[in-house]
Amino acid sequence: MKEIIISPLYDFAFAQIFGNQKNIDITRAFLKTLLDIPGADYDRLTVENSILRRFFQRDKMGIVDLKLSTKSGRIIHIELQVDKTAHLRNRILYYAARLIGDQLKWGDKYKKLHQVISIVICNHVLLDEEKSYINQYELRNKENRSFTDLLKVVILELPKLPETADSGVWPWLRFFTCKREEEFEMLAQQYPELEKPIFCVKKMSLWEKWRDLQFHKNLWKEDARMRELYVREEGREEAREERNRAIALNALMEGATPEFVQKITGLNLETIQEIANKEQI
Repeated sequence: MKEIIISPLYDFAFAQIFGNQKNIDITRAFLKTLLDIPGADYDRLTVENSILRRFFQRDKMGIVDLKLSTKSGRIIHIELQVDKTAHLRNRILYYAARLIGDQLKWGDKYKKLHQVISIVICNHVLLDEEKSYINQYELRNKENRSFTDLLKVVILELPKLPETADSGVWPWLRFFTCKREEEFEMLAQQYPELEKPIFCVKKMSLWEKWRDLQFHKNLWKEDARMRELYVREEGREEAREERNRAIALNALMEGATPEFVQKITGLNLETIQEIANKEQI
């Protein structure tokens, strides 16, 4: 039986490979090809809680894909954005601002703030105005003088990736685009530093996939609960239906049964089957 290869673009696969403290050497190697920060800062690279704090009940809940802290206290946030969504630029900025604000407690001095670097890996074109697949943004004036280095945003767009390597981060982004076992093998032969993450992908069994799907079910349910609260308060039933259909589609694409999807979304089986047929799942 041919071995099933799980795409690194699946959120649970990404979390297992890059968000697992046991695999922190993989994440460190990836970041070193991309970021210009002191090498000693990687000596202590720690996976942090990805849930953004809420100070008030009506504050918007936020969950980032991966939050890391370095030896100096620098925060590195990595987001994997597979599908094109509305207002993504606003969401990126919102998360970055929250990660800056969440650092201070009552009475803390502003000088305690550490730099936040938000890295967004897009499986679609976000920056139509840019030709490069790597774009970094900072707070600077028209004369290119820095206002502060507390915020940096790095956008990586996979569709713009050239056929041949032209940067240190290229092999890692190529890793995300691989779909077949032979593609992974060729990449591992050419770039030994990718052998471990590719090994992780190849050894991810269906049982592990389902285990992580069960774990993410709780995140989906919480996300759905918060969305329902918003819908109830704002009277937007249409938004609730749209959100549940999006959750159903994601779960179906990750191998969930219609019965499982029904439990986490509340949609009837007929609607779920309609979604599956439309997307040819």
